Amino acid sequence: MAKQPEFNKYLPLEEWFRKQPTTPEQIELTFDQVEEILGAPLPASATKLKTWWTNVQPKIQSHRTAWLNNGWMVTEFDQQARWVRFVRA
Repeated sequence: MAKQPEFNKYLPLEEWFRKQPTTPEQIELTFDQVEEILGAPLPASATKLKTWWTNVQPKIQSHRTAWLNNGWMVTEFDQQARWVRFVRA
């Protein structure tokens, strides 16, 4: 899958997931922590659209492939409280 230009901003997140040790099998991050990893704010859609945090493999690389390509899946998130839980797939 070719990297799309808009995916470049999510490369730090993809690298972060790739570097995670085999344990723990679950990670909970606040949106602030995700933004710190990215070095940039999350888009407004991350706090407004539930589909932003889905585990559907996109046809082109997107923010979701940052976790999906590295064996992680979103199991739960709270857009108002601004956190997301990932587990190893």
